[in-house]
Amino acid sequence: MTITGTEHILFGRIPRRAAQIRPTAPLAFPVKEGQLLQITDVQGKQVADMVAFNRHDIKEFLSTSHTRAINNSLMLVQGMTLYSNRRNPMLVLIEDTVGRHDILFPSCDPRRYLDDYGIEGHPNCRDNFYNVLKEYGVEYDYIPDPVNWFMNVGLKARGEFEIREPLSERNDYVLLKAMMDLIVAVSACPQDQNACNAFNPTDILIRVYD
Repeated sequence: MTITGTEHILFGRIPRRAAQIRPTAPLAFPVKEGQLLQITDVQGKQVADMVAFNRHDIKEFLSTSHTRAINNSLMLVQGMTLYSNRRNPMLVLIEDTVGRHDILFPSCDPRRYLDDYGIEGHPNCRDNFYNVLKEYGVEYDYIPDPVNWFMNVGLKARGEFEIREPLSERNDYVLLKAMMDLIVAVSACPQDQNACNAFNPTDILIRVYD
């Protein structure tokens, strides 16, 4: 794990919110403008799907396509801004101990497990998100594509995707600064049929700091 200056950034700060998220127990929560959100891979090799919305207007949401286009990059890099569908800054990635995340794949959903693996009723991130976001007025069909923290997606020679085991180790994390008032939802991805979570979904820890 890379040692960074995060210890200095967070020194003396007490989390306003802290929660350990199981693969079947997602969480949605407010993050105020200027607050810091830390997402930690507790045991290593676990993906954290994340979506975010403008707290005052849920029609504005974190857009991976706008984030790719504005940054002219398929990758998230420390210091990069994450943008909304209205091209407004939503979050800034201020610390990253892994350096490999995904902004290409959608959330896993019931059809993913049924079509690709023949499994009905498998836990999935899309249902996870809906279960915690519906109280904020977010409809199932309008859940945006997530940022997949710690997900390791490779590209083969002819452009095919290859899902690989995450590079994250125990207690690796990302630290984000909110650029507006947000509703954030995080799902510890329950995918156990491919290498996404090294075939063994585990917990994600979130902390929110002033």
